[in-house]
Parts: sequence; structure tokens; C-alpha cells
Amino acid sequence: MKIIFLARYLPAEGSTTHMYTVAESLIKRNNEVYILSRGPGDGLNAIKLFEKAKKNGVQSIELPFPLYSKITAFTRFQQLFSYIYVTPFALYQLFKLKPDVIHAHYPVTTYIASIFRFLTGKAFIVTHHISNIPKHIFNRKANYVIAISRELEASLMSYYTYEKEQVKLIFNGVKTQKNNIDSHTIKQLKEKYSIPKNTVIFGFVGTLGHRKGTDILLKAIEKSKHLNIHVIILGDGNRVELQQYINENQIKDIITLIPFRDPNDIYNMIDVLILPSRIEGFPLVPLEAMMLKKPVIRSKVQGAHDQIIEGKNGFLFESENFSQLADIIKEITLKPEILNELGENAYHHAITNFSEDLMVDKLLDVYELAR
Repeated sequence: MKIIFLARYLPAEGSTTHMYTVAESLIKRNNEVYILSRGPGDGLNAIKLFEKAKKNGVQSIELPFPLYSKITAFTRFQQLFSYIYVTPFALYQLFKLKPDVIHAHYPVTTYIASIFRFLTGKAFIVTHHISNIPKHIFNRKANYVIAISRELEASLMSYYTYEKEQVKLIFNGVKTQKNNIDSHTIKQLKEKYSIPKNTVIFGFVGTLGHRKGTDILLKAIEKSKHLNIHVIILGDGNRVELQQYINENQIKDIITLIPFRDPNDIYNMIDVLILPSRIEGFPLVPLEAMMLKKPVIRSKVQGAHDQIIEGKNGFLFESENFSQLADIIKEITLKPEILNELGENAYHHAITNFSEDLMVDKLLDVYELAR
């Protein structure tokens, strides 16, 4: 099967990682996958992900989709012109490649698939990675739409007025991982990063900034600094404000900051993952941690109730409520004996519901509907 993904561009974020994961798994099942997009941009991590995907067989065709950061009247005009300008180049590639399946991962690129559908009758699919994506002049309804959470499933029927039979619920999935780092190696890693012994280690993996709620995390840590804890923060972003808060609130000794890279050894070092996001789609980081038997504390935003069973494989707190997060940190720190059971339950929930193979099996069923 020849499959085309449409994406505006490929930044170092969850939706891009998801595309690469799906594409590589489809290739292993003897399919061809092309991504038509602007490419990874200038970000170093985005380029690394892009090059890795190319080595794994994902074929990329670059198109002049707009790339912008600030929205002004002038940039809106530029975007409109760019979307119109890219149309013949995109259609040329679609006619040249003759895909069996067209799958848009940015709703704003659906106008390309819609024009191709008008000209050829070819159905297409779109995945919405977050809820309430603003309606855009170039957004077009697909034949089938993939929702990655139950909240998003409901939103697509109400906000985007899809019919129930058009909406397909497919949770994001991750590779089944084995905890292949032994205790001696973990000990060496902790020594390398000066992680203190005999503490409960909490971890954060993601972009440092408002959307991911790193300020909420720091406020909860500040309230918990009297406890026997240590926190590893892995990520890139606004490190200046982060470091300033850490210094002002005297929590430097219980926090280790590490620039973003492959998080596998971080997952192995921590006891619990914390995801305090204000906005999410269906994040992969909790699933990766759960696959390595780590319980998760999550804010109650999109996908949280699908991933976390309260008190069984992790804990949930109201978004923005750092005091509630601090209370959960305290509860775990005072009863660390619960961590093993929580971790085993996390693994079982992840392997049963969020494996990469299960995700791709369900996706292929939707592809057959659209062929």
C-alpha cells in the first residue's frame, strides 16, 4: 500500500513523533510511506528526528507550506498566499505518486486532499491531535477522522459536525519497551548526574514552557522541598525563567536539569513521571514511562482519563492546581512502598491499550475503508 501523510511542517513535538512512529511501523509491514511537508525547519532536535526517520525508510517530499511564529495581519496574508502557491506543487506529487491512502495530520492541509478528492474521487483521512483546532478557510472535512482521545471524539462530532460513523477512536501507541538498564548502570547514571541516593525521584520530560506547565511543576516542588525527593527535568525551552524560579525559591539542590535527548535512561532513573500540562492531545511521554513500569501523575486535560486509572496506575490532579499536585507528591513520598504495584499496573494498562501494534492494526482498518 502506498500511503501519503500531509503535514504543514515537522517540528520536534508529539504529533511529529507520532507520524514517524506510525510511518516506520507501516514500512515494516511492507507499505510505502511518503510525508509531504515543509520539512523539519531549523530546530536541531527536529532535524535529528527527521534524519532518523529517513534512515528508517520514511520518504520525504518538501513543499513550500508556510512556516510562521507570530500572527499579524501581514503574516495572515503571507500564509494565505503560501497555501495557494503550494497547491499545484502538492497536486503534482499526488498525481505522480498515485497513493492508495491520503492521511492528513494537520487539518489546515486537508484542502489539498479535498481538491484531489474533487478531481479523482479519492477519499482521505485526517487526524486531529488536539481538541478545538480553530476552523480555518482551508480546513475541509475528511471522509474519516481519527480521534486520539474520547474527549476529542466528542469534540469532532460537536465542533466539527462529523457523523458518528466517520469518527474513529484510535489511541496513540508506543513501542513495547523492556527495562534493559540494569541496577548497576542506573546507579552509575545517578552518580553521573549527582542524583542523591535513597530519595523518591520524580521526573518531567517535555518542552519547558507554559503549555507543558513547568511553572506548575516548580510551584508544587517548592511546596514539597522539605520532603525526601529529587526531581529530574529533561527538556529544552525557556530555561532562563525556569532557572530564575529555581534559584529564587531555593530548590536548586533537589532539581537536576538536563537538555532534551533520548529519555530512556531518564525513565529508568525516576520512580514517578509528572505531566502537569495545560493543553495536551494524547501525549506519548506517559505511555513510554508506563511501558517501563513507571506510574504517572497527570493533570486532568485531554487523554488523562484514558491513560490513568486513579490510584491504580497513577494519579490525576486538576490543571493549574499545584497544591493538589504537591499533596500527591507528599502522599507518594511518605508511602514509597506503593510504587512497585503502581508501576506494574501502569505497564499492564499500557501494554493492553497503547501498544504501537494495536494502534497500527486499527489504523490499517481505517485505511481499508478509505481505499
